[in-house]
Amino acid sequence: MEKELLSVANLLGVIYSRLETKCIVGEQFISEHGLCYILSGNLNVADAGQKYTFGAGDILFYRKHFLAKFVKAPQENKNFKSITVVFDRNSLLEFSRQYNMASEKKELANDAVLKLENDLLLENYFKTLFPYFDSSLPDNLVNLKRQEGLMLLLQVNPALKNILFDFSQPGKIDLEVFMQQSFRFNIALKRLAYLTGRSLATFKRDFEKIFHTSPNRWLQQRRLEEAHYLITEQNKRPSDIYHEVGFETLAHFSYSFKQHFGINPSRI
Repeated sequence: MEKELLSVANLLGVIYSRLETKCIVGEQFISEHGLCYILSGNLNVADAGQKYTFGAGDILFYRKHFLAKFVKAPQENKNFKSITVVFDRNSLLEFSRQYNMASEKKELANDAVLKLENDLLLENYFKTLFPYFDSSLPDNLVNLKRQEGLMLLLQVNPALKNILFDFSQPGKIDLEVFMQQSFRFNIALKRLAYLTGRSLATFKRDFEKIFHTSPNRWLQQRRLEEAHYLITEQNKRPSDIYHEVGFETLAHFSYSFKQHFGINPSRI
């Protein structure tokens, strides 16, 4: 990760982020739904299918149980700033009971982050949150502001109730296809197992039947093969691709690459 000057304020699920230099966000598993407003700077997102860039004024909806890589970056001498409202499972269950809200169908879209149409009500809502980070607020008031954000979100995009109020667990999916799409994400095996609709034990058993090796060994080899392709065929530098293929540090990547291919990646 590049050196960064990052400050984060969290009011019980309402999060204000500010940073002065480019920052790679470590968590790649979206555990809860969220509504985000970018005040300044760019947010680069890569999920299993595509890459996106979002900028100041964009309003985004994060979908839980998805994999994505996030890079927050200042733009045009302006710090990156964003406010995110997190809708956790318990608060959504309570809202569902209180207002009789329920998912009517399974949403099958594959995007981890959805860009919403700009809406004056939502923009003004986020502006009302900004001053709160300089104050000490009781939890019940913060919960009311989160509930207000949820109501506005459903008014702007009613179809999102099929995502927000779907409390089912991920179903069992094709393991081979999923792994070929997701090997670049550096997350724990139990997360991968969960996303495929399997227990960790079943995941490991099914994995070895398909790939004839252990998940950790296959992931290491697959990531290194992808890195070798990017360096030799697309002339990319190791420092530009180590995170892209699933390594946390350049040092670990270089060591593993040399162990596997017998040559330091910087010499290719």
